[in-house]
Amino acid sequence: MTESTTDILIVGGGPAGMMTGITAAQFSPHKKVLVIRPETDAVIPCGIPYIFGTLGGTDEDMAGRAPLLAAGGQLRMGTVQKIDRVAHSVTLADGDVIHWERLVLATGAENFIPPIPGTHLEGVFSIHKDYDYLDRLFSTLIPQIKKLAIIGGGFIGVEFADEIRKRGIEVHIVEMLPHLMQAAFDLDACAAVEKQLQAHDVHIHTGARVEALLPDASGKRVGQVQISGQEALTVDAVLIAIGTRPQVVLARDMGLTLSRSGGVWVDAFQRSREDPDIFAVGDCAHKQDFFTRKANHAMIASQAAAEGRIAGMNLYGLRQLRYNAGSVSVYASEIDGLAFGVAGLTQHQAEQEGFPILIGEARLPDHHPASMPNTTEIYCRIIFAADSLQILGGQILGGATTGELVNTIGLAIQMHASAPDLASMQFGSQPRLTPSLHPLVAATGDALRRHYEPPLHPCITGAPHA
Repeated sequence: MTESTTDILIVGGGPAGMMTGITAAQFSPHKKVLVIRPETDAVIPCGIPYIFGTLGGTDEDMAGRAPLLAAGGQLRMGTVQKIDRVAHSVTLADGDVIHWERLVLATGAENFIPPIPGTHLEGVFSIHKDYDYLDRLFSTLIPQIKKLAIIGGGFIGVEFADEIRKRGIEVHIVEMLPHLMQAAFDLDACAAVEKQLQAHDVHIHTGARVEALLPDASGKRVGQVQISGQEALTVDAVLIAIGTRPQVVLARDMGLTLSRSGGVWVDAFQRSREDPDIFAVGDCAHKQDFFTRKANHAMIASQAAAEGRIAGMNLYGLRQLRYNAGSVSVYASEIDGLAFGVAGLTQHQAEQEGFPILIGEARLPDHHPASMPNTTEIYCRIIFAADSLQILGGQILGGATTGELVNTIGLAIQMHASAPDLASMQFGSQPRLTPSLHPLVAATGDALRRHYEPPLHPCITGAPHA
């Protein structure tokens, strides 16, 4: 057993942990920063589905350690078994002890496996952010599959379905809600995603509840998926992709407060409630919605990295201008040329929360003129609060520009932009790179037209000008 000391100890080396380490090293260059994680090789979480199709192997999805090392941080392989809050120390599985001034928990999440019979059978798997596990899937299980069922029609299920079908495997998505992606998008976007998948022979079963996974003739391997009210679906393997839960064993053992949604309770600077020297970031930390402050389950790498930056800046003194104002939830993905993204609230979510809303829509080509090569239509849908005209959310269906358009919407939400702000936004335009009119400006103009149309707007009275 050896003992050592560091100033900042970060437990977990995913996007949240690594970004915390990079930021802490930049903002506190006189402090020693150590990230400890169990994996020698870490994968990029968002790239995992693409291992099985586009990338063609686990080695093509590696997360680099160079940015952390270049910033002055250090990385160590190991597993933390115990944390002593009073002594400011952690004990590793090999018996080594590390003492710290500031501790950051970035322990991530674990897959949720539903309590249905048969999940223990061979051939039933979920996606873990582990190089060796994913490499075994790619090299041993996937090549044997001819027919795969995916339980869950969210981002992971949809992306994995599109990638795995590229290997000539028959894919079935089983989703309990009436549409795929329904928790994240309004129905028009859901329908577009479903149509694109079906065009590539992905079979979609919506409004379908899985009752059990049944064994094949061997009694050991999965052979069928029993869907309520339907004939059993014969399969070779099953992917369970219905969500994750915060990994908080270390936090619970330390006596840190956990929220009812399961994450470590943190304040706006990612500090734990019990100890200002202990922070939590990423999937293991509780999140609150930007608008309502209700629990938000945005367990995505971009949100985790943002929390890492906040924690890294505030470890040794609060920087009031850099705090967590709430989760906006910015998502984007793509299926064979159809990109789809969302930021903030959907129409359904806004109406459920009780916001009176105003909607603006626009369809336009992403290049100008539209005869330019590789032109794709963009559909932009923006949700505003009807009273203040503040932007609440937006969705994009389009091509290569979708990701940045959604990020722009996310930034507008965080800046509390209003419809007049966006309508007067200055933007650059280039025929090969952009539309002639920015989609956000076009959709905002549509919303304002609706807003100022009688009888909606009280200032519009009398007859129109001759």
